[in-house]
Amino acid sequence: MGYLIFFAVLFLTFPVAADPVTVAVAAVVGGVNAAIAGTAILTGVLVSAALSVVGQVLAGKPEVPELSSFASIRTRGATQQFRQAVSERKIIYGETRTSGAILYAGVTENNKYLHLVVEVASHEIEEIGEIFINDLSIPADDLNGSGVVQSGRYANLVRIKKNLGTASQTADSDLVNDVPEWTTNHRLRGIAYIYVRMEWDRDVFTSGIPNISAWVKGKKCFDPRTSTTYWTPNIALQSNEFLTNTYYGLSATTVNQTELQGAANTCEEFVTTTNLDIGYTEVDTGSNIITLAGDRLQYQTGDRVQVQSGTIGGLSPATNYYVIVVQRKTTPRIKLASSLSNAISGTEINLTSSSSGNLRKNAEPRYFGGGVLKMSAARGENLKDILSGMSGNAVYAGGNWRLLAGEYQTPTISFNESDFAGGIEVTTKVSEKDRFNRAQGIYVSPLNDGNPSDYPLVKNDTYATVDGKEIKKNLDFPFTQRPHTAQRIAKLQLERMRQEIVFTAKFKLTAFKVQVGDNFYLTFDRYGWSNKVFEVVGWSLGTDGNAPVIEITARENASAVYDWNNGEETQVDPAPNTSLSNPFEVDPPTGLAVNPIEIRTASGDFTYEFELSWTPPVDQFVTSGGYYEIQFKRSVDATWKTSFRAEDEDTEITVKQVQPATNYDVRIRAVNYLRARSQYQQLLGFTTDSPSGATINLDYGAITGIVTEIDDFNGITDLTPDVLDFGDIV
Repeated sequence: MGYLIFFAVLFLTFPVAADPVTVAVAAVVGGVNAAIAGTAILTGVLVSAALSVVGQVLAGKPEVPELSSFASIRTRGATQQFRQAVSERKIIYGETRTSGAILYAGVTENNKYLHLVVEVASHEIEEIGEIFINDLSIPADDLNGSGVVQSGRYANLVRIKKNLGTASQTADSDLVNDVPEWTTNHRLRGIAYIYVRMEWDRDVFTSGIPNISAWVKGKKCFDPRTSTTYWTPNIALQSNEFLTNTYYGLSATTVNQTELQGAANTCEEFVTTTNLDIGYTEVDTGSNIITLAGDRLQYQTGDRVQVQSGTIGGLSPATNYYVIVVQRKTTPRIKLASSLSNAISGTEINLTSSSSGNLRKNAEPRYFGGGVLKMSAARGENLKDILSGMSGNAVYAGGNWRLLAGEYQTPTISFNESDFAGGIEVTTKVSEKDRFNRAQGIYVSPLNDGNPSDYPLVKNDTYATVDGKEIKKNLDFPFTQRPHTAQRIAKLQLERMRQEIVFTAKFKLTAFKVQVGDNFYLTFDRYGWSNKVFEVVGWSLGTDGNAPVIEITARENASAVYDWNNGEETQVDPAPNTSLSNPFEVDPPTGLAVNPIEIRTASGDFTYEFELSWTPPVDQFVTSGGYYEIQFKRSVDATWKTSFRAEDEDTEITVKQVQPATNYDVRIRAVNYLRARSQYQQLLGFTTDSPSGATINLDYGAITGIVTEIDDFNGITDLTPDVLDFGDIV
């Protein structure tokens, strides 16, 4: 019998865009700006609140060790399944590795089968791709039509069914057939989940219930450029989906579509990267899949590549193609598309032939990524997480929301001192507690199996010299999946902070031409400013006496802040953060050899035995704490005899009282200290009458012979026996 774990929703009491200031305050965290500009005269309280938000943006956020990394806390454990009676719902954007609550666990047929239902998202998703059982990759094409694993450790023992959480979703038919308490009413509509059935095998499932996770393509997002809705890793489109979502988002009804299209285009611009050459070893012309060298994929969906050497039928030299990920781990595999949009939709190029050679990554999309949001988090915090992936702003101004990606906007508006309606206050230096000249934090990358990890340190030694010391700040990017993107965003934020001149001034109504997030030129002779570029970070409408004025807070800006040279990249080792091997993958002993022996007894009769020897695997879990299981039988018998056991330090064992002129089979496997077992290594068809390379101990001499058959996994090799008559002298 099984048990059900009911999946509950944690509803939030966040106001739905009714109070723009409250929304703005909630959405401003750390280096991600969301500000407000009004079109009516605001009360002093509201103006103060809005300027307080701007002040937080300008001053930065004090480092509190226990709370300074909210993003890392929220991303921790995202790939681990768990049992919990009441669980928060979660939203997935882009493509990320995730697991979740076990919605059902039960056994059938006298504990033969374990059934697990694992939630992966609280909404309809695009795709459940590569599955991981613990850390073993099971790609989609390793499942047959019934979902049964076809190869590897779990071949024919595991069945996997994927359900995408549509509104019309029906109960999984196999689950209904196999589990009595699961009925056709258990539809889980709007819940994407994985149903896994595992058949018990003590040699495979050695450590309890395994962890089930998957690479998931999440929410479909509306694209105003094409008026279509589809899955995408574009951060701007993800931000818009969350901002406008009425269930778990901010329920925004008016988003500036022109600026949204511009931000989406910025996200899809290609940034030149340091060349990354990876060899390809095989091309499957039936599936159009290219197998790459190594055991971990270093490319991501949308990366731009060229064929650097070798030939692949269907591709041309010196031509850009775009990666479609197929398998990330164990055997890295990809497909290629003719355009970025085709890579996102999964439309691959038809390949016709190949040789071996190299592919070269030469560029990546500027702001592509994805991640997991939890509905227990404040909605402003969730919006901040998404925006961090494009160093972006969400601005509520004039009744509209604006989504702005992290790029330099050339000003089109100019002001001078004739536009002032009052005095000006200038700050020329960021306080020491808010300064930094080094930045590092977490990002969540396929290179780290979808787990949080540190991106390479970004630093500016010139600033460190000015500051008189190294000052490090933690900047987390939970929606960033490429290490070079994380470095670019961190560098951008470091440079923005070093633009230290900030002013607040009252302007005439000519300042209606700008909004929060806009750049403008300012000429002010008293300070020597001639067409100096500033960015609006605060805007409010008020009065000075009886005259309406606009109070603007602005920070200096420069195009160089957004510059990036691929020589600034620090390469990332794609290997995992641990060198530990999988303790449940055990290598068998090698060099298996048998030495049959004939011994004359004191009474003149003969007794027979054989010595079995082997070379231990290079595995301390076996040789220090494990043991070996040895079985033998007559070749004509179907059943192996009870095992012999050899301890971890042993390399041979003697089997006594065997019969002469009889063919025997023997096999051996290693067992590590966790009781995980290797495959058997075996020898078949040897006899005591024709020993191989062996000495038969007689009281007057010795004879030798050859084993007639050897089976070492890859098949049986027949050898010509050298049979010597008893008594022949060697």
